[in-house]
Amino acid sequence: PTRQPFLHPGRSAAIVIGGRPVGWMGEIHPLVAADWELRDTLAAFELDLDAVPEPATAVYHDVTTFPEVREDLAVIVDEDVSAAAVLEVVDRAGAPLLATAHVFDVYRDERRIGAGNVSLALRLAYRASDRTLTDEQVARQRHAIVEALAERLGGRVRAS
Repeated sequence: PTRQPFLHPGRSAAIVIGGRPVGWMGEIHPLVAADWELRDTLAAFELDLDAVPEPATAVYHDVTTFPEVREDLAVIVDEDVSAAAVLEVVDRAGAPLLATAHVFDVYRDERRIGAGNVSLALRLAYRASDRTLTDEQVARQRHAIVEALAERLGGRVRAS
């Protein structure tokens, strides 16, 4: 709230940046508006633009020109292996075509995947900024991911 004599009490505010007042805004007081013979509500503001910080430079990333290829991959690892460790290996092995990877399901069943194991279902999205990816290119990246999971974490793809 602010108290400017020409603004309507209760319908005005101070503009504050970093704890420092840099302006005001609000509805013009009805008595002031009456002097101008205005019947409509009138608002005004003042802002010290030098006090407003420069906005961060926007960085443009084209995400729509070429479509992404999405696939799900279920990998079985020891239950002591964290999902974060799996995602780190996947991100490194999938570069540069792997755009995103995240875990969307966790499955445990001693009979199907073995005692002490967990299956993590991963949603992978591949994308190139300069072309549409072919099935062969995606297959090579998926193969690199599967090999890296096996080498670094003892992971294997779940068949069903």
